[in-house]
Formats: sequence, C-alpha cells, structure tokens
Amino acid sequence: MVDNRRRRTASDQVSAALLGAAETVLDREGAKGVTVRAVAREADVAPMGVYNRFDNKEGLLAALAMRALDELGTAIDVPTDIEPVERFRRACHGYREFAIRHPARYALIFTAGSPLEDTSSLVAARGRAVFGVLVELVRGLTSGGAAADPVEGAQAVWSAVHGAVTIEQAKIGQTVDASTSFDHMLGILIDGISAG
Repeated sequence: MVDNRRRRTASDQVSAALLGAAETVLDREGAKGVTVRAVAREADVAPMGVYNRFDNKEGLLAALAMRALDELGTAIDVPTDIEPVERFRRACHGYREFAIRHPARYALIFTAGSPLEDTSSLVAARGRAVFGVLVELVRGLTSGGAAADPVEGAQAVWSAVHGAVTIEQAKIGQTVDASTSFDHMLGILIDGISAG
C-alpha cells in the first residue's frame, strides 16, 4: 500500500530554502532587489510563507547579513598551526576573495544601511565576532614583544583591506595589477604591525 499523505518539510529546511532563494535574489539584484515577493517568487512559495519565517524585508536582510558574515568569518579563519605572518596573509586573501566573489553579499554587510548599523542587534554581534578573528590574527603578529594594541591594529588592517577591495571592485585603482598591489599592501601592514 502506498502512503499518499503529504510529508511536511522540517521548519529549519524551509527557512534554509527561503534563505537560499533570498541569497540568489541578492546575488542577482543586490539588496534593493530583496523583497518578500521576489524571494517568494524565487522559492516558488506564497509571500506569506516568507513573512512567517522572516517577518519582513528587514528580517530577510538581517538573516542574509548573518549568513554573509558567517561566510566571511570562514574565509578569514585560517588554521592556527600556520606561522603567524602566513596565517595573516591567507586570512586577508580570504577576505579579498570573498568580497570579489560575492560583491552583493559584501555590500550588504559593509555599505550604508547595513543591518550591522544597529549595534545592539544579533547581526552586529556576529560582526564583532568576525572582527575578533582579525584581532587574533594581529595579536599573532605582535606576540614577539611589540607593544601594540591588537584592536587598533585590527581596525587599521580592516580599513586598509576594505579600502583595497572597494577600490578593486570599483575598478578605480591606479596600479596595473590589483593582486600585486594587495600583496604589497599586506607587506606594509605586516611590517608596521610587527614593529609595533
């Protein structure tokens, strides 16, 4: 006998599928294109299904920002058994690769109007956790006795790396090869941080 009853999809699977659809819309159309209706259309569900999981567009964008921050965190989280300078370089390259590969996700978390702006939100807490990875990378470069504040150092690194990526994405760089310029910048940062 065949069981013809409908099987219900687990709630977390539905949420993940809707978030996947939202990410597809984000990658294709940017944050402005992420609407409840657009995500419902992409997921082939009724808009109420999206509202039930994410409340509204802001809820969708917050969930997408959390996912993007997790991806960025993974991109910069290099194994600790690697020598500190190489670990730092790999992490910074991971950051750049994430930004170049996923420009809409990167823009969602790092442009004006980002869900990160609400410093009391879970999204901002996740952002601080990702920043904490960078602080530890900088601390690894200063462990030889240099008396530098790793939080200030991490902020400087983030500013430089973000600036380099933004210039590259906008295609307004003044050098011939963005990758070579990025490596040169990392060398300057490493020398400066290591010197304290």
